[in-house]
Amino acid sequence: MTTTIAKSPQEAELASILRAYNEVTERLRQSHDVLAREVCRLREELREKNIELQRRERLADLGEMAAGVAHEIRNPLGGMQLFASLLDRDLEDRPKERNIVHKMLAAIVGLDKIVSDILAFSADTGLALETVHAGKLINAALDHAAPQMELYGTEVVVDESLSSVELSCDGAQIERALANLILNAVDAAGSRGHVWVTREAGGDRARLGICIADDGPGIAPEVLQRVFNPFYTTKETGTGLGLAIVHRIAESNGGTVSAGARRGGGAAFVLSIPRVE
Repeated sequence: MTTTIAKSPQEAELASILRAYNEVTERLRQSHDVLAREVCRLREELREKNIELQRRERLADLGEMAAGVAHEIRNPLGGMQLFASLLDRDLEDRPKERNIVHKMLAAIVGLDKIVSDILAFSADTGLALETVHAGKLINAALDHAAPQMELYGTEVVVDESLSSVELSCDGAQIERALANLILNAVDAAGSRGHVWVTREAGGDRARLGICIADDGPGIAPEVLQRVFNPFYTTKETGTGLGLAIVHRIAESNGGTVSAGARRGGGAAFVLSIPRVE
């Protein structure tokens, strides 16, 4: 038999107050936890923004300096190319000496390409925004990379669902960015390699993510954080500006570019570009 002890009105009121106090305390604890998590998230976001801001400031200073150097180099390069061409014409009947001149001309062309890359990286050109189909840009980039693809015997597979997506961007700039990424993928895949141009799974509805992947050796984890830095390269030849230019183009068009590993081996780069609203 259970005996129930009746509570006095004062005790009942005190119990009610204690329950309300505990409920309020629990809600405050939960609110505190939510706020603490939000503060941590905002701090991390602020840290990332500060790092990105510092990076942009460094790149702006570097770009300004590089542009000045490039202009100073380009003028004497033009003279060298002119005189080497005249010498090539005068040595038409002397093939041995003419072969040396051809090597000089090839070196001059290579230097001129480096200067062009530096100027492209440092240029602060305005955007010519237009509505353009992704397929048109991809096909133009593939045409640009065709000689390299033929040289390596590369098999390229393109996701046809990309063709009808409309983008809002500077078409010429995005075409160049795609060409750079495809050329890098072809080079990484090597002889008889494979390259895939596909649509990023998931992603943002406001942007189209174009993934360029290859079955090459991939990118070492310690290199991933540096691949978009100007003048950084793991190749024996190259300026280290190709991916830096892609990064700059992506940002100026309101998009992003990221690097990672391809499932199954190789590297994967994702260029995200704003879609037409």
